[in-house]
Parts: sequence; structure tokens; C-alpha cells
Amino acid sequence: MDALEISEVKILRGDVIEKLYMTYGTDIRIAALRNALRSKGLIPEESLKKCIFYLGGEGKRYIHVEVNKENWMDSVIWLTPAGVNLAEGDIEDVGVIIDG
Repeated sequence: MDALEISEVKILRGDVIEKLYMTYGTDIRIAALRNALRSKGLIPEESLKKCIFYLGGEGKRYIHVEVNKENWMDSVIWLTPAGVNLAEGDIEDVGVIIDG
């Protein structure tokens, strides 16, 4: 990955946090999240999976996902309190760029 690709991944992670922050208190489907991100262009499903895996990974836990084993895009996702702190700038993560 070059520096531009790395920055794009970090921005996508920030966009996911921002979209979930806008719906905080409401669980949404991953498909709805993907549609909300479309203003940034079509997000490949694999890129979104990697982003969600990072944000929900061990030591991060900014998001929580209730996985639908039959259809991953129908899984339900929401922001955790740590994710709210990230969205509000109370904590920082070098792997996430939030536009503010």
C-alpha cells in the first residue's frame, strides 16, 4: 500500500465512525451504512469488512456488530461508548481520520 491508499483507508474508517455517530442510539444494518457512505463513491464490500474488523477489533471496540451468518450485509452495527469518544475527539486513533 502506498501513502495515498493508507490515507484513504483511514478516512473510510473515520467516515464509518461519523455515520454511526449520526445514528447513535439506533442500530442500523451494514447495508444501510454502506448506502450512507455512497457519497464517497462505491465502497467495495471487502474494504468495508476490513474497516469494520479494524474498528471492532481487540483493543479498539469502537463499534459492535451482531453478525447475520446468512447475509453479512444484513448484520446490525452500532457505535459503542468508545466510538462516541473517538467521534467527539476525546480519544485519538492513528488508524482513523475524522474530518470533524
